[in-house]
Amino acid sequence: MQSVMRTLLCAAAAITVSLLTACGSGSGTTAPATIRVVNDTASPNVTLSLNGLATVSAAAQATSGYVSVTPSTYTLSVATQTGLTGAATSVGLGTAQNYTALAYERGNNIYSAVYSDNQAIPSTGFSSLDVANVSTDAGPLDVYLVPHSTGTPSLTGYQPTFSSVQGLSTATTLASTAPASGSTAAIAWDIVVTRAAAPNDVRLTLSNPNFVSAQPYTLVLTATAGGGLVNSVLIPQGLTTAVFTPSSQARVRVWSVLPVSPGTPVSVQVGTTALTVANAPSPTPYQLVPAQSTVTAIALGSTPIATLPAGTFAAGGDYTILVYGTGGPTGTPAALILTDTNQVVANYASVRLINAAVTNSGGLTMYVANAEGASSVTYPTASTGTSAYIYTGVKPASAAPIDLIGAGYTGAQSTGQFTSGSVYTAMVYDATLPPLIVQDR
Repeated sequence: MQSVMRTLLCAAAAITVSLLTACGSGSGTTAPATIRVVNDTASPNVTLSLNGLATVSAAAQATSGYVSVTPSTYTLSVATQTGLTGAATSVGLGTAQNYTALAYERGNNIYSAVYSDNQAIPSTGFSSLDVANVSTDAGPLDVYLVPHSTGTPSLTGYQPTFSSVQGLSTATTLASTAPASGSTAAIAWDIVVTRAAAPNDVRLTLSNPNFVSAQPYTLVLTATAGGGLVNSVLIPQGLTTAVFTPSSQARVRVWSVLPVSPGTPVSVQVGTTALTVANAPSPTPYQLVPAQSTVTAIALGSTPIATLPAGTFAAGGDYTILVYGTGGPTGTPAALILTDTNQVVANYASVRLINAAVTNSGGLTMYVANAEGASSVTYPTASTGTSAYIYTGVKPASAAPIDLIGAGYTGAQSTGQFTSGSVYTAMVYDATLPPLIVQDR
């Protein structure tokens, strides 16, 4: 079943996503609108305000009841008990219409997403579901509903139930998990979320969510710290029993710079998961690993690396395992875990630098489109765990030069092709060559 996107009719502020499907007030009637707030933050309390007046609140990971308000256009904002306040936005609440406002976190900010909560009640034995993707970092997403599996769900032979979702999809009907006696047979489902048109790039799996007979639901997908994966909230229309499911996985890739020629494959194991073999100087694709897992083995060819990088992979995070030489590119092979931030910046491209070649104490300074984006990026060392990532926001251009300055670096200027809302890494793996530019998001 293919998803048809609803047109977004209401404008949104920079950090507020509006998914309203009905705007403005009614005419000739006083039937109220209703609105509620769902708190998908770590704050003990979130308050929804309309025109600056506190209207309704919800505890952490909880859903308020609906409150009635006069149909009108309002300035809506959300604020946490811990002091975060989202930007205000104008929303129209229509006559006799119901709305849900989700409060969620991204980085150190709070955001709100408001959607119309007026799905038709499905027949006995069926549920209905629509999807709201409010993670701008993950990009367009496909959502599959497949029969429940006790192992990893297979998408082979299935088409997305919702395709390329950005914003709010239309609803679809499905057999409920436990329909009434004598109606359509019950079915257990798994929900698998992938990057659009990339079924092998899984961003979230929900195992056997409970869909009650004659009940509409909205599945909201929100941002994670790394940016690639998503968290979810399954919100039943009219009920306060939302199910909050944060990501239980992390994404990890391997980037080897040892040696480039002749190439020697690098194998890495995280927990019991063998990652894709890496060959310098290109990174492997990100792969899923269980949250809180650790690196259990690394080998350069058939030779194990004795000292493994410490640390665990946090849920929802993106990481790079960098394999390099201690003290310089020809030194003893070592590995370092770098935390990737693949969250995007609207109207900008983000560029980061890894210095895996230049060992002078002053490191490298990077200029992107003639503006300084990073300074004193030193050679990474496993003993200190120094992160080599520096980010700079640049307006995209058809061809933007990258200049690197540092004692001992003789590589030529490189040119990047940057796109808004993307994240790039400039990898310096050889002091005599221009950086390798990789688009990560």
